[in-house]
Amino acid sequence: MSQSTKSLGLRVLSLLTIFILLTISNVALAQPQPGDEQAISIEVSEKLESFFAGQAPSSVDEIEDSQVHVRELAEMVQKTVVGIGVGAAQGSGVIISRDGYVLTAAHVSGRPGRTARLFLSDGRIVPARTLGQNKTFDAGLMKIQVDDWENEKWPHADMGDSADVELGQWVMAVGHPGGYQEDRNPVVRLGRIVHTYKDVLTSDCTLIGGDSGGPLFSMDGRVVGIHSRIGPELSHNVHAPIDSYKEGWERMTKEEEWGQMPGAPFVGVSGGANPEQARIEEVIPGSPASKAGIKRGDVIIQFAGKDITTFDSLVNVVGIHRPGEKVSVKLIRDKKEMDVELTIGQASGRIPQAPEEESRFNEQPVRTDYNSWLSYIATFKPATIYQRNHDEVVNAFTPVVSKAGPSTVKISDGKRQLALGVIVSNDGYILTKASEILSEEMEFPLTCEDGRGNQYEGVFVSHRPKYDLLMLKVDAKKLKSIKWNTDPQPLGSWLISPSISEQPMAIGVVSAHPRSIRGGLLGVFLGETPDGVRVEQVFPGTAAARAKMQRGDIILKVNEIEIMDRAHLIDTVRSHLPGEKITLHVRRGEEEIAIDAVLGREEDIAGSRAVEQQNLGGPLSTRRSGFQSVLQHDTILRPEQCGGPVLNIKGQAIGINIARATRVASYALPASVIVELIEEMKVRDADAATEQSSTDESDETDQ
Repeated sequence: MSQSTKSLGLRVLSLLTIFILLTISNVALAQPQPGDEQAISIEVSEKLESFFAGQAPSSVDEIEDSQVHVRELAEMVQKTVVGIGVGAAQGSGVIISRDGYVLTAAHVSGRPGRTARLFLSDGRIVPARTLGQNKTFDAGLMKIQVDDWENEKWPHADMGDSADVELGQWVMAVGHPGGYQEDRNPVVRLGRIVHTYKDVLTSDCTLIGGDSGGPLFSMDGRVVGIHSRIGPELSHNVHAPIDSYKEGWERMTKEEEWGQMPGAPFVGVSGGANPEQARIEEVIPGSPASKAGIKRGDVIIQFAGKDITTFDSLVNVVGIHRPGEKVSVKLIRDKKEMDVELTIGQASGRIPQAPEEESRFNEQPVRTDYNSWLSYIATFKPATIYQRNHDEVVNAFTPVVSKAGPSTVKISDGKRQLALGVIVSNDGYILTKASEILSEEMEFPLTCEDGRGNQYEGVFVSHRPKYDLLMLKVDAKKLKSIKWNTDPQPLGSWLISPSISEQPMAIGVVSAHPRSIRGGLLGVFLGETPDGVRVEQVFPGTAAARAKMQRGDIILKVNEIEIMDRAHLIDTVRSHLPGEKITLHVRRGEEEIAIDAVLGREEDIAGSRAVEQQNLGGPLSTRRSGFQSVLQHDTILRPEQCGGPVLNIKGQAIGINIARATRVASYALPASVIVELIEEMKVRDADAATEQSSTDESDETDQ
C-alpha cells in the first residue's frame, strides 16, 4: 500500500472517528449476587491461569488444554444468551438471575415500560418488560414476564467484576450478529481485552449489529461486559463494563433512565504522513483541536495520559473516549513540550457503504475505495501485543501447521494471488475456491506454488458451482495430500488456517454449528391467497424493485417450476445465488407476464444496519452464500486467503475455507462434504476438455 493511500485513509479516519451502535410489573430491588448456586460456572485450572491472563501459550499441550476449557465454556454460556426483539429493533441479552433479569444495551431496550420478546436458546419465545437504563454506559435492564419463571430454573450467568479485567486477558463474546436466527445458535467469538477504561472495555472479539446487549464472558463464565458498539478497526469492539450495571442496579430496577447515549468522538485533526510520529497535518477550523490551540506541525506525544507514538495510536486512543470529556494533550511544538486541554467533540456521519453499492435511499451510487482506509485498517494492520492474532500467540500453533502446511499451495495468475488451494491427492490434484479464480478473462494454466518455492502449472479439471469448488491438476508426483477429519467440531474448538509459510496464517474458533447459508434474495414480502402466492410489499433497492414487480402480483412459476405455496417459493428462489437471473411468471390483473430478475443479497433490504457495518471488516468474498452446509468460525481472512484447508489442533483438515462472509465470520465447507466430492471432481468436465482443446489449438496457431 502506498504512503499516499495510507495517509488518505488516516485522514478520513482522523477527521471522523466513528463508533457505531450495534443494533439492529412487580420488580424486586435485590441485586443478583455473584456466587448464585444455580448460575453457570467453570473453574479455570491452575495450569491455564497464566495463558488466559494473557501470557503466550508455552506449548501445544497448553493449547489443547485451553480448547477443552473453551469448548465447555461455550456450551454452558449458550444457554444464558437470548435474542431480543423490541418493536422493530433486534439485539441480544443475557439472563443474569434465576428470577429472570436480563442485561442488554440501553439502545436495544429503549425507554422503560416497553414490551419485548426474548428468543431463548431452546427455541421458546417469552415476553419481557424493559426497565431502566443508564444511557451514559449504554446499559439497559429487562425482566422476563412469566409467572413460573423461577421454577423453570433456566441457566443464568453471574456478574463478574470489570474493575479486575486486565489487558490481554482472554474473553468470549456471545450474541446474535445480524439478529436472531432459528437455525443458528448464539454465535461464539474468542478474543482478548485490548483496552480497559473505567467507562468502557474493548476487545478483539468481532461484533456487528444484532450483537448489541450480548455478554462478554471471562474464562470462568462470569459476565464482565455487555456489547455496545463498534469502531473502524476489527479490534474496535466496545463493551459496557459490568460494574456500571451493578452501580446503577437499584435505579434501573425502578425503571429510571438517565445519562446520554455514547456518541462518536471528534477531535478535528488529520495526519499520517510521518509513520514514526503523530504529526498534525491539518486542523479543522472551529474543531475541538482548533479551540484547544493545536496547530499544523504539532507532534502529539500523549493524549489523556496515554503515550502516543504514531498517528494510528492517536486514532485508537481518541476513539475510546466520549464526546464532552475533557482530556490533557501533551505535544511538541518547535522542539518544546507543552500541555493543552481539549474537550472532545461529537461527530456526525454515515456508516461507509460498499463500493458502487446502490444506496437504499436514492438512486445515486455510493463509491468507497476498498484499496484505501477501510481495507487497510480492517485487515492489513499488524496485531498488537494484547490481540489474539499477535505473533506470540499465532506462532505457538506452528507445530500444528507443520503437519499440513506442505499440503497447501498459493494459486496466482502470474501477477497476483487469487486464492489458496489444498492438495487432495499425491498425483497432483488441487481443490480450491472457484469464484475467486473463474472469470471470462481468466486463462489457464495458473501458477500453483508450494512452501518450498516449487511452482507448477495448474490446469482446469472440473467445477462444482453448487459448492464453489474448482479442481486443478498439476504435473507432479509424490506431493503430500491433506489428511481429512470428518468428525463434528464442537463450539469453541481451535481452528488454524495455514498458508504456504511455516507459520500459521490465522487462528480462530468454531462459532456456530454447521448450517445452510441461503442464496439470492428477491426482496418482497409475501402473502398467500386462494389464487396463489401474492406480493404484499416490494422493498426499495432490491431485485424485485429493479425488475419492477408490483404489489398484488401473483407468482405462478420460477423459471419452469410451478410454485405450490409461500415456503416453496422462498426455497426455490434461494436455491439460486446472488447475481443469478431468474424468470418469474406472474399474474398481474387479468394478464400473465414473464419478469426477469437478477437476485440480490440480504443487504439490499432497507434498514439492514448490520450489513452496512460489514464495510468495517475489510473486503468480503464475492460468493459468500448459497451453501448447503458451512462451519462458521471467527478467523479473520481476506478473500484471496480462502480456498485452503482449515485445520484442527491435531493438524487434520476439517474443511476448506470457502468465504470471508461478514465482519464477524468466515465459512468453511466441512470435510464431510468435501471428501464425497474429490473422486467425482477428478473426472474432467466435458466443457473443460473442449475449452482446453480450444486453448491448445490457439497456442499452435500463435506459434
